[in-house]
Order: sequence, then structure tokens, then C-alpha cells
Amino acid sequence: MLSHRRLFAALVVLALAAPGLDAQSRRPITFEEFAATRIVSDPQLSPDGAWILYTVRSADLSANRRPARTFLAPVAGGAARAWPDEKTSISEPRWSPDGTAIAYISGGQLWIASVQGGAPKQLTTLTGGASGPVWAPTGDRIAFVSAVYPECRDDACNAAKDKAKSESKVKAHVADDLLFRHWNAYDEGTRSHLFVVKPDGGDLRDLIPGARYDVPPGPFGGSEGYTFSVDGRQLAFTAKDDGVANAWTTDINLYGIGVDGGTPRLATGANKGADQNPVASPDGKWGFYASQQRAGFEADRWRLMAMDVASGAFRELLPTWDRNADAIVAAPDGKSLLVMAGDQGRDKYFRVTLDAQGNASAPQPVITEHNNTQLSIAKNGTVAWIRESASAPGEVWLGTLDANGVSNQRRFTHENQAHLAQFALNPLEDFWFTGANGVKIHGFTLKPPQYEAGKKFPVLLLIHGGPQGAWLDAWSTRWNYQMFATAGYGLVIINPTGSTGYGQKLTDGVSQDWGGKVYVDLMKGLDAALKANPWMDSTRMAAAGGSYGGYMVNWIAGHTNRFKALVSHAGPFNLEHMYSATEELWFPEWEYGGPFWNPTAMATQYRKWSPHLFAKNFKTPTLVIHGELDYRVPYTEGISMFTSLRRQGVDARILLYPDEGHWILKPQNSQLWYREFHGWLGKYLNRGLVP
Repeated sequence: MLSHRRLFAALVVLALAAPGLDAQSRRPITFEEFAATRIVSDPQLSPDGAWILYTVRSADLSANRRPARTFLAPVAGGAARAWPDEKTSISEPRWSPDGTAIAYISGGQLWIASVQGGAPKQLTTLTGGASGPVWAPTGDRIAFVSAVYPECRDDACNAAKDKAKSESKVKAHVADDLLFRHWNAYDEGTRSHLFVVKPDGGDLRDLIPGARYDVPPGPFGGSEGYTFSVDGRQLAFTAKDDGVANAWTTDINLYGIGVDGGTPRLATGANKGADQNPVASPDGKWGFYASQQRAGFEADRWRLMAMDVASGAFRELLPTWDRNADAIVAAPDGKSLLVMAGDQGRDKYFRVTLDAQGNASAPQPVITEHNNTQLSIAKNGTVAWIRESASAPGEVWLGTLDANGVSNQRRFTHENQAHLAQFALNPLEDFWFTGANGVKIHGFTLKPPQYEAGKKFPVLLLIHGGPQGAWLDAWSTRWNYQMFATAGYGLVIINPTGSTGYGQKLTDGVSQDWGGKVYVDLMKGLDAALKANPWMDSTRMAAAGGSYGGYMVNWIAGHTNRFKALVSHAGPFNLEHMYSATEELWFPEWEYGGPFWNPTAMATQYRKWSPHLFAKNFKTPTLVIHGELDYRVPYTEGISMFTSLRRQGVDARILLYPDEGHWILKPQNSQLWYREFHGWLGKYLNRGLVP
């Protein structure tokens, strides 16, 4: 039976969906209402498929944070309840193999409790905290990671170093090697090490004491970076141990180590590209992982690889599949893998069937509608994952893995249904056009919530970052399509040359051609969208982008005056300066063909594609946004863009965040971001509504 909460929500939805509140009656969403959406993530099925854990997060504007709650619900239906209780905030809950206990992170430490949430026991009190719990299949150990000082041999040493640092009046940074800061943080001397502990808290040990590398490599790796063998006696893990070359190589590798410690064994040293995210087959015969072949290229195709555990031989399972193996889940029966891959603007799951020799079938698309991530599978074949779209935040979906794929796909949670029913949230509409060099390019359009046939609406062109990335049919808490459209703008959203999910050749096409084919694709795509959508007003257009998208906005500023306004977020401006100030040097060295003191790279890249060389052409009013903790694209790039605009008398505005990095994440900062964005566009596109 439905709980009172769910019954009430269902009645609200029915009322809002009644004829009295049709599509014309729904209204644009405001920022406060956008922030109130509940972001559902991390579905975890119990081993028998009878229960599911999931996390719900929403913004608390007054507290300027995004708190999370975890819920436990029966898969067969019934009320969800807060787990382990109504007061405790946790993350990363993980079922024991026998389904009788759950490991989780609370207060930055590792805990364990019964399925009912009773008898909670804290397993760690480490100075560097704990995260990423992974159970051994045998249930006798839990792996996790914790920050340590490599020179320390016990946690008392870690605590003493932390205390001395916090009490020191000197906050200077001293470094001898590159990558001394990464993403939005300085290297303070700690490393993320792989630990194991027994479920009773005994035999806690650092498996790689003294190691001067991180497991998994930063800044975004999680528990997908390590796994146990089927017998629970070994672990495979992902690490990058390139010493002084860490800043300019992508040679991430897989290692093996016993649960009792010892010397890690390098498994993938022959490949100089990146190897990561090991997955063990249920029968223990195979290890699967993702691998990039080309050294120094972070956007090379992630190949689906298999290692024969007995012989140690490696091979690619799908050499002709022109997609990335972005995530890999082994089915419990050992006969198939579920592989997530970006495909034409959507993340989808494909089933790869394996025979007794480990040979793989052609990928079969099994979960394809809208955008799909974070898959979990139970022993009985029940599958849970997160499905989202441009018009709806993610919810938990369920299905059953069977001979025909994933059948009986159905939405399990309805966290946002009642809340969003009152807003006009239009879906993305796909379109294709002919871009640079006759290549077919994909994009989306989105109608504004105020859309009426026969009326004209201003246009916003969105440009994604990367440059190897893609706009997806997904709900974002940062660059959200509905929040851009809410002030009355039609959106043109293009995946140009360089985008992922359309084959590696298209992805490769942007490297050493930053201002070339992408610019052509964007202009041709915008023209195609205008022609196909007469409601779009070509006399009132703006363009906005972040990271590489910010670069392209800066490039556009020097090459066309067709836009009334521009928004450049965290965009490279002077490529020579960008090279020497960024942290991951493998990126500009691949993208620009080498450092700027390389004469060929200087002549063909830095002095050809740098936006600052065309600053004399700037005439379009531009809003520049940057975070001072952005070490990927240092904030001086944004300041330089702003200075170049204002010194020439071009109307411009700069928004700098001293407490944000490449992304603007804090709720109140995000609120200001959208307010400034819409204020700027409203000033030039004759739309005054500020969400």
C-alpha cells in the first residue's frame, strides 16, 4: 500500500495534471524552486534484490549547502524510511555480500550497522577520514581510502602533522615539482591510500604505506577505482605513479596487492595510456577494465578490456565498437556485462554477452531512453539505475535483466513529481545538420516556457566545455537548460566537432584546431536551428559557454558581431599564459601540439587560435565569470578578458568568486550566478525577468 506521504503526493500530481492546469497554465521555474528539486542518486540494491538504498539531496539556501539523506525501501513497494534513522546523515551505503549489514560513511568515518539501522559501530577514527567502502565478496573485509602523510607510519603521526599545520601562522606553499596544485586545491602533502578493515573493526591496515601516489588518482576518482578478487584475498586498484612526470603524462595503471599488504604488482605497465576501474567476473576468471591506448590524450576512446586472471593476458573485447566504456558492471550470472556509454547526446547501457572463452558479442542497447547512470544489479537480475532528462531530475528506475535485455523498466521513486508539475519544463528536441567538412552534427533545441505559436523569442546558443564532452539530455544542478530558458529564451544546444558519443573521429577533430571546425559547426548549427524554428528571433541572440565553451565565447567575441550579448565562464583567453599556469600539462601539450616554446606549436597553435590575439575586434557586451580557486583555467584568464573589453570601451561585467573553483557549487553562489546571467541577457535581449 502507498504510504500517506506517497498517497498525498500522488493526489497532488493528479490535481496539478487536471484540465485546470494544462501546459498553458504552468509557469516558468524560479531559482528558489529549481534549488528545491530533490537530486536522487546512488541506488544500491540488496544482494537478493528485495531492498534498495538511495540518496536524496537538495539545496538548503539559508545554510548554503546541499545536505543529503539516505532512504531504504522495499523493491516490491511500500514506504521508504530514512536510514539508519531520521537524524543521521550518511553517504555511500554498501550492502554486505550476505545482505545482513550495511557499511557507510558518517562524519567522515567508516561505520557499519544492521539492515534495520540498529547496532551502529564506528570502524575508523582516522585523521584523514574514510570514504569509498567496498566489501570483499567473502564478507570478511571492507576496503576504503583515507588521506595520510606518506612519511608517517601511524595515525598519531598524521594527527601531529595536521595539528602543526593548523596551528602554524605561516600558510605558504613550497613545491619542487609540478602538479603542486590540482583542480581547486594545493598539494598539502597527503595522499589517498587504500585501506582494509574487518567488519568488527579489527586488522585495520594501510595496504600501500609510504606510497607517494593516490588511490584512486584525483581529483574525481571514487570506489570504482578498486575491487576485490572473488576469493577476497586480492585487490586490484587504480593509481598513477609517474613521479616528476605526473603533470604531463596520462599513464594511469592497474595494480594488484594482497589483503595482507606487500609490494603492489604493476599489471598494465606495457600500455602508456590510462588504465582504470577494474571489475572482477563472478567466476573469478576474468578482470575487466577501461583503457586508453594513446599516451598523453585524456579523451582517447575508453576501450573495454579483459584480463585472463590465470595467464595475465590482456585483450580488447570490442575493438570495432566506436564508443567509450564509461562504466562497467558484471552481471551476477557471469555471462554478461552492462556497459555505460555516451551515445548521441545520452548516456545509455549496453549488454555485452560473454562466452566460456571470454569472447564478447556485439553490444546490445538495453537502457536507452533519456539519460541513464549509476547502475546497480542484484543476484536475481533486478537492476536499478538513475534516469533523468532535460525536463526532469533523476529518479530511481528498476528493471529485470533477462534474455531480451532489461525488461519491465519502471520508475521507482517520485521525489520531484508533485513539485515539478506546476512548472512549464519543455523537453529537448533533436536535430541534425551538416557541419564543417560535410560532417553530420547533432544538436538540441528547447522551447521557452512562455512559448506560443506565432510569437518570436530571443535565442541563447549554449557551448559545452571539454572540448571533448557533450551536452546530454540530462538535468544539471549547474548549467541547467530550464534555468536558462525560464526568462523566455529559446535554446540552441549543439554537440560540435570534439564532442563525445558520436565516434572517436569526431572527438579527435578538435585537437590542434580549437577555433576551426567547432566554430563552423556552431555557426552552421545556429543557422539550421533558426531556419527550422521560425519562432526564434535571429535579431536577439546571445551565446554562453564554460571552460572550453568559455574559450569559444572569447573566440566568438573576436570573430563575429551576430550576438547581442555573450557570457564567458572560466574560459581560456591567452593560450601561452594558459599553458604555463594550468596544472595538467598533458592537456595543452596534446591540444596545442606541445609547449609554447616548441616553434611548430607556437606558429600553428598558440599564435593562431588564441582569443587574445583578436581582442582588437571585440565589440559585443560580455559578462565574464570565474572562480579564484580555479587551477584548471586560472582566474587571471577571466580578468584578462574583462580588461581587454573594458580598456576598449566595450560594455562588460565581471563576476569573481574567491571561494569557488572551475565550477560554481555553493547554492547562494549559484543563485547569484543565475541572477547576474539573466540580468545581463535581459539588458540586451529585452527580457527583464530575473528568476
